[in-house]
Amino acid sequence: MEQVTDSETEQLQQLLAQAAEQSAQKKVMPVVKMIAAQQLVIMELMQMLVDSGTVHAEDIAARMRHLMEHTDSKDMAARALFDQVRSRFATQ
Repeated sequence: MEQVTDSETEQLQQLLAQAAEQSAQKKVMPVVKMIAAQQLVIMELMQMLVDSGTVHAEDIAARMRHLMEHTDSKDMAARALFDQVRSRFATQ
């Protein structure tokens, strides 16, 4: 019986890790795309409210600033989203 070398074992481990990562990405990507689409829809709805005069852009910007100030500094995804919305409506 042939003995497997350390190099072959390492290569197999790398291939298995790569396959696992690709499988996980295939499962996660539809969720990521859905979340991105939801964010776009909400951004457009907020823009419609601003355009109709129902809500003022500066009120949205102030609310996002408030949310950023009260969100855990480690929650970078939420803070980035709040900042993106804030900057869009702060310039209107």
